[in-house]
Amino acid sequence: MAISGITTKIFSTIENPKSVLPIIMKDGVDSSCVTYKAFQAGGAVEGIDRGMDEFGTQAIWVGGIPFFKKLIDKTVYKFAKINPDVDVRIIGNKEYSAWAVKNAKGVMNGAEETVKDALETALKNPNKSKALYGAKIALATALTLFSYFKLTHARHKNTENIINKEINSEKNFAAQTETKAVSDKKINVTSNLAFMKSPKTSFKGLGAKVVKGVLFNPVHNMKIIDAGITTERLAAARNKTEFFETAIKEGSFLFFVYGFGNLIQKGINKLAASKFKTPIDLNYNVITSPELKQAMKEDVLTSQLGAMGEGGLTKTLDFIVQNPKNILVQAAKKTGLVNTLKGTDTVDVTKYIDVKEVKTLKDSLDSFQSAMKSSGLGVDEFLNKAKKLKSLSIVANIGLSCLVLGYGIPKAVYQYRKWKTGSSSFHVANDIKNKNQQA
Repeated sequence: MAISGITTKIFSTIENPKSVLPIIMKDGVDSSCVTYKAFQAGGAVEGIDRGMDEFGTQAIWVGGIPFFKKLIDKTVYKFAKINPDVDVRIIGNKEYSAWAVKNAKGVMNGAEETVKDALETALKNPNKSKALYGAKIALATALTLFSYFKLTHARHKNTENIINKEINSEKNFAAQTETKAVSDKKINVTSNLAFMKSPKTSFKGLGAKVVKGVLFNPVHNMKIIDAGITTERLAAARNKTEFFETAIKEGSFLFFVYGFGNLIQKGINKLAASKFKTPIDLNYNVITSPELKQAMKEDVLTSQLGAMGEGGLTKTLDFIVQNPKNILVQAAKKTGLVNTLKGTDTVDVTKYIDVKEVKTLKDSLDSFQSAMKSSGLGVDEFLNKAKKLKSLSIVANIGLSCLVLGYGIPKAVYQYRKWKTGSSSFHVANDIKNKNQQA
């Protein structure tokens, strides 16, 4: 793949609201800088402690749910004889499911089962299919959170072991003293947070809308994991100072990873449309596509968009299947709104198509065409301008977030520590040493 193709794929993925790549990038910067700051301010003990938490959590956070979902697909779904690739939103809609069966073609990706057979089996067992999917998301989420809880326990124990060995070396403690020091400390949520009046882990505040979105959006699913991780980090804080340091870091992280990026992108899009007269809300993959350039040069974009017309669910879905060369359908496939069977251009009808999002894409394409005509620029010149603005918006979005996560948040955490304790040293290590000296 050429460099331009790689760039297009990366930029297109980064700006996809359902992609976890920008979250991984931001978290990677955050984890690296926080760990570096921990080594710098708190020494090797805190650096190792922080590194285990940050990078161990990242591995669980990114890979946990996909791993457990795939495991459930290969075991529970196989035993139930239901294909996990059939979207349950299709099963719950009679009009949609009838259309899907009628237009089913080809073989399921990576399987010998036909698309039609997979659909019909799921539709014959609607309650089982829905229950399996809900249970899969819940179980995968729970197992991922459990993995993090185990990591927290192991991290705390490892840090205590390191400190206790240092104490033993410095004071030449007897072997039984080290054993006692290690065994004395056990993670206990109630005792660790005595100052908080019995906190409870609860997700009630997330709201029904977000919970529903979790089922079909990996980014929302990661929000649930983050909520659990934040709750556990707060609950497992080893002293009051660590609790508030965690609150500062986690609260800032959640905002700048999930909320800040969307706000920045909306602001840049609005600026590009008003000041530069160039709407850039289209996906980078669409703006740079040769299909869009050709349609605009041939002045057929408006007519192709109008070909879909107005209509209900079935009419819109029929248009998508019957017009693979239409610029709107091609753009929908490039952005992932419409999925195709592997190695073909055939629409995969087992994957849900949100017709509202397709119509939103249509409006964006129409606005893009109107802006080009009113700009007085040629097609090539206008597309190059849009491409540059879009590239800058993506880089600025990620760059600003990473700057805050990599520099601003760690600095704020250690400034709070210095203000609270009078030192940037690892207070948890000091607590453990003081406890052993008093023993």
